[in-house]
Amino acid sequence: MTSPSHEAEIELLRRRLEEAEETIRAIRCGEVDALLVNASDGDRVYTLEGADHPYRTLIESMQQGAVSLSQDGTVLYCNRCFAEMLRQSQEKIIGAAAASFVEPSQQAGFESLLRQASTTGGQGEFQFQMPGGGRLPVYLALAPLGLRNAVAICMVVTDLTEQKKHQHVQETNHRKDEFLAMLAHELRNPLAPLRSALELLRLSQDETTLHAVRGIMERQIRHLVRLVDDLLDVSRVMRGRIELRKEHLSLDSVVAHAVEESKPLADEQGHKLQVKLPAEPVWVDADPIRLTQIIANLLNNAAKYTKPGGRISLTIEQQDGLAVIRVRDSGIGIAPEMLPHVFDLFSQADCSLDRSQGGLGVGLAVVRMLTEMHGGSIEAHSDGLGLGSEFVLRLPLSRNAKKKETAEWRPSAVGPRRVLVVDDNQSAAEVLSMLLTRCWGHEVLVAHDGQSALEKAKTFHPEMVLLDIGLPGLNGYQVAERLRQQPETIDAVIVALTGYGQDEDRRRSSEAGFDEHLVKPVSVANLEVLFAHARLVGT
Repeated sequence: MTSPSHEAEIELLRRRLEEAEETIRAIRCGEVDALLVNASDGDRVYTLEGADHPYRTLIESMQQGAVSLSQDGTVLYCNRCFAEMLRQSQEKIIGAAAASFVEPSQQAGFESLLRQASTTGGQGEFQFQMPGGGRLPVYLALAPLGLRNAVAICMVVTDLTEQKKHQHVQETNHRKDEFLAMLAHELRNPLAPLRSALELLRLSQDETTLHAVRGIMERQIRHLVRLVDDLLDVSRVMRGRIELRKEHLSLDSVVAHAVEESKPLADEQGHKLQVKLPAEPVWVDADPIRLTQIIANLLNNAAKYTKPGGRISLTIEQQDGLAVIRVRDSGIGIAPEMLPHVFDLFSQADCSLDRSQGGLGVGLAVVRMLTEMHGGSIEAHSDGLGLGSEFVLRLPLSRNAKKKETAEWRPSAVGPRRVLVVDDNQSAAEVLSMLLTRCWGHEVLVAHDGQSALEKAKTFHPEMVLLDIGLPGLNGYQVAERLRQQPETIDAVIVALTGYGQDEDRRRSSEAGFDEHLVKPVSVANLEVLFAHARLVGT
């Protein structure tokens, strides 16, 4: 439903179009010679006969642009409204080629309309390019002028800016409503199997069943985490809450982490993933976490929109001072009309009820936002539906000629450690404690608030502290600061294990004395890496 203000805007635009048509009809009904005179056999310059000419008053008072053109498209006359549209003086416009005001990619279409207008007239929507940049959407109505001694064309120009704004608002609201319905659908989808899986865990003791149920729960939880992460990332980028922490790094390591993240989804679909890297490392200055996210999103997108058993490839090359990363797939492809919109927020090719690919349609929007923050660009290509797609990511190569030596990360053998787990969520603390003790053999002590954590640390002497930030009483930042002041824990590895994951939260945790900042839910793989590479006391 449109608002009263929008209806008034539409009505105003409708009246303006009718006025344009009336003006053209009046000009074509025999008043042309009085309006456009001073034609000669040489160079023709057409002006209104005098300042007091009645038609001059009419045309100068129009709320649309009025222009007379020679047959070749030269501006012979324009009213004040047209000059104001173009933000130029009438004197500068008269004598110029009308096509020069049209956006370059549309100039051929305008020339075609001009040829048609000299005989039968015509109309169409175009974009005028403005001085200093910017585009002005306009509706052009052209008609031939039947002069005795010359051929000329009348052009009435209507500014469509307000109409386009209204259309954009309507489209945005429509897409927002579709997205909210999609979000509710996508969030409910994994909850149903999770609830059923919990019932199976309660009722069944069969080892085969339990193993299958665990696999189901892991997949659905990963899906939920991806949905929430995508939503949070869009919100952070749009509010300017993401701060890039650039490093001088090789794309090899970033691709390795991205493939590791996206491999479970590719394996689940039975896809063949091929990665081709150049012989020499390709160096860029980028945020390793965000660049990994960009590439992983592209790989996940390829896996989602490729039928089971498909092919996905990732290649890296250098071209003209840029690192070029290509992700190709043998998937469902992209329809030509969708190509310009694949990176739009909440845009998704599959709007059917079954929505077999799932997702919120924000992953590629996040890719574009983060890519542009790195000074790069991203493009999508496809030959059409069923013919696969290709995404081409371009990033500036590092200007730092000196290549930083990078040590290869290899998990080292880590013996049992003393670990203090601090979390007011008792269930979360209990599960984490069971994992650390039963699976990895660490000695674990649990605390559920900041004060008790400080007291237990004095006697337990933990080598690592897994510390939640949102604690009752003393928060995690305060606890970390005090742990750094206690001789028993001054050298302990303190890790934030929290739901707070914005850049500001990471900055505060670093200032408070945390060594690492992990955002819940943390995967077992990340915990393994943490324990393998943390510089623990006695290591």
